[in-house]
Amino acid sequence: TKEGGGFMENASKALIIAGAILLSILIIAIGIFIFNGANSTITGSMTSMSTQEIEAFNNQFISYGGEQSGSNVKKLVERLIANSSTYKDEPKKMPTAVFKAQDGSLFKARMHQPNKEVLDNNWSLDGNGTTYGYIPRLTTIRDRIEAKHMYWININYGTSGIIDWIEIRYTK
Repeated sequence: TKEGGGFMENASKALIIAGAILLSILIIAIGIFIFNGANSTITGSMTSMSTQEIEAFNNQFISYGGEQSGSNVKKLVERLIANSSTYKDEPKKMPTAVFKAQDGSLFKARMHQPNKEVLDNNWSLDGNGTTYGYIPRLTTIRDRIEAKHMYWININYGTSGIIDWIEIRYTK
């Protein structure tokens, strides 16, 4: 009988331990469920912020689309220059600017990577005075635009929805 009582005590303890393990597993599962729910909410809000950020970024350039006076085009290029200072570490937010001048010459300002030297150095590779760097190229484009002429502005969007290419063409 003494042995039987010990067996019952051991069985009782085993059931309590098994119950505690099941309860622990249930608490862990509920914790994971709550964590995943909170994480998806945070991720969803970050995505909507990203969408709002893209929209705010694009809105500063959208009004310049279509036919514009030279003075408005100069303002657009000034905005691109100011934008490059704001987003100097985010090259995806520095749209490529292509300018086709009245004489048919083509100028391009393009940012590949966040690098201060690429961003604003004014140097020549070939010795003929051609400037390289995003800001110097934009400055060259701005200086070539004449306020008295009209220009056509094409605004193009990348796959992420952000403006990544602005084409400026002389019209008359």
